[in-house]
Amino acid sequence: MTHQKWFKVFFILFLVVLFLSSGFIIMQYKSSSMAKDLEEYRSYYFVITGDKTICKIDTVTNQIISKINVDGKPEDIQISPDGKILVVVASNSKDEDGTGFLLFYQIKDDKLLKKLEVGKHPSKISFTPDKKYALVANKESNDISLIDFQNYTILQSIAVGRKPKNFCISYDGRYCYVANTGEDTLSVVDMRSFKSIKKIRVGRYPTDVTIDKANGNVMVTLSREKAVALVNPNTENIEKVDLDDKPTKIYN
Repeated sequence: MTHQKWFKVFFILFLVVLFLSSGFIIMQYKSSSMAKDLEEYRSYYFVITGDKTICKIDTVTNQIISKINVDGKPEDIQISPDGKILVVVASNSKDEDGTGFLLFYQIKDDKLLKKLEVGKHPSKISFTPDKKYALVANKESNDISLIDFQNYTILQSIAVGRKPKNFCISYDGRYCYVANTGEDTLSVVDMRSFKSIKKIRVGRYPTDVTIDKANGNVMVTLSREKAVALVNPNTENIEKVDLDDKPTKIYN
């Protein structure tokens, strides 16, 4: 075989090896990129266990991925609307006056981003429909903390009734309805002015509240009456549904 033919053979082999190597490198890059994307979009659910621990569980494998040790007692947890932040409402067992706080954790690595002091004995957190704010009910300071979720700061405290335990926000984000267990009332907060505009007496020991999707009425559990109050927030008319036992939670 002449030198020219040998050169052609080696050149063709070189091209084949180069092509295969390039394909292998591209496949490795794509696999790495896909793995990174999968890691970025993995989803989890969180469970409060014991007094100071939150378990992070993979939704696909249902395996515990990690455990977050909370500085305080977790009272409520929520995932931010973009799915990137876990927000923990915690009471401070070391603080005699009951001041609580919010803990903001980055979900992908459980990193604590900020600890924010709120009111006394916080019990509940929820996000506004426009995703700009979070609200926290503080049972012992008789108010709602308005949180700027972009900056993790408190914008103001909204005074409501005594011992606000739970609340819900209307679907249009116009009003917040707060169950005041300490005075048997429902506070109505205007979410444009961020002020309580009225109270409606609903019955004995309101513990939870939600919105009826069908007609917009406010549904309130009355623990000491063994009943649910169906409240028209415009006319303030109330219809009660009797139950066999004490209600504590309601969902619609």
